[in-house]
Amino acid sequence: MNGKGEYPLRENNKYHNQLLFFSALLLSAFGYEFIYFIMTLHIYDLSSSALNIAIFSSLTVIPKLFSNLIGGLSDKIGKSVCLSFSAVMVCILLLTMSVVSDIRLIYGIWFAASFFFTAILNARGALMAEIVSREHYTHGNALALTLLNIARLLGPLLGGFIIMHLNIKVLLYFTCFVYLTVAACAFLIRTVTGNAGNGQPVFLENVKKGFGFILEDQVLRLLASIAFLWRIFLGMQLSLFVILIKTELHGTSAQYGIFVTLMGAGCIAGSLLGPYVSGRMNLYRLISVGLGFHYASFSVLGLCRNFNLSLFIVFCSYMVFYITLVSMHSVRDRVTAFELRGSVYGMVTTMLTPPAIVSMLAGSFLSDHFGASAVLFWAGLLALASLGILLYRNGKNSNREKSSLTAKMQNL
Repeated sequence: MNGKGEYPLRENNKYHNQLLFFSALLLSAFGYEFIYFIMTLHIYDLSSSALNIAIFSSLTVIPKLFSNLIGGLSDKIGKSVCLSFSAVMVCILLLTMSVVSDIRLIYGIWFAASFFFTAILNARGALMAEIVSREHYTHGNALALTLLNIARLLGPLLGGFIIMHLNIKVLLYFTCFVYLTVAACAFLIRTVTGNAGNGQPVFLENVKKGFGFILEDQVLRLLASIAFLWRIFLGMQLSLFVILIKTELHGTSAQYGIFVTLMGAGCIAGSLLGPYVSGRMNLYRLISVGLGFHYASFSVLGLCRNFNLSLFIVFCSYMVFYITLVSMHSVRDRVTAFELRGSVYGMVTTMLTPPAIVSMLAGSFLSDHFGASAVLFWAGLLALASLGILLYRNGKNSNREKSSLTAKMQNL
């Protein structure tokens, strides 16, 4: 272990590990986006019920409430082992799903698979901070976010095309092959300490330490608070975007597809630009300007009555958001203790899941009564106000604490 609490990689393994890791990241992200899109269509074909799709989506989110426990286990057994094992379990469950047709059985199998999807998500985030050296965290996070957004574009795009030509069993087999490749890549990753977390505390103890670490570290506490409030006010965005484009802007399904594609393109552009912007602006200022712009854009989108203008707004909004997100993720990786990364990242996911669920339900309810435009307008304003209050409260700390926090964020 070096002086910064990290286990460095052997030099001759560094690029080999990075290639394996980023391949596993891209394939696992693509596999999830692909099969989630396919299964939502499959559920609708079986039931012709929007409610059943909502139930299916809820079953996907619920396991994230246990991310802190999953993260603690990941710290205990090793991130690459957790990633590889979870990918294999996803394969087994998807193979099981290929031979059932009862929607209740599909729900149960998908719910079980969602725990392993959550484990993969947690292990990927924690493992990236081990594979990439500390001085390259910004570029590593930029590449990771770029690949994730590419997967989000390709999954539904290819899924929508392929499902017209192949049956559900073939698509499930294809996804199994993708996850077997992920498992192989993760299994081949080697670090100085190997794949197991020998000598680490029992994972429940790590969970408690992970939560305590978030509370004690000023920077991490601020980032977690920002993420929590973002989920509360803007977590409903995707469901509202459908209503905004198809109902209030009188667009077609194809136009909604263009809207989502431009949003994804903005995410990719922001991920690529993130490292260059972060080198020229400290995190505190970037959060103020970048997130402030992103939040305000939702209010502007709520006022917009032109489809082409909405494309420009959503592209710029998500480009600026991901520029900011690259720096936030990089700082998160730098301030989090090596042996607690799985627990800390898992705890953050657990903390963000309830507000995301509340936001989706409340946003849909309010949209039915007041319209998507009004909800987006006020949600953007409330998010902007919450950011201002949060940053103001941090600025009202004692002079010593304020100086410490500002200096720490400027140096990260």
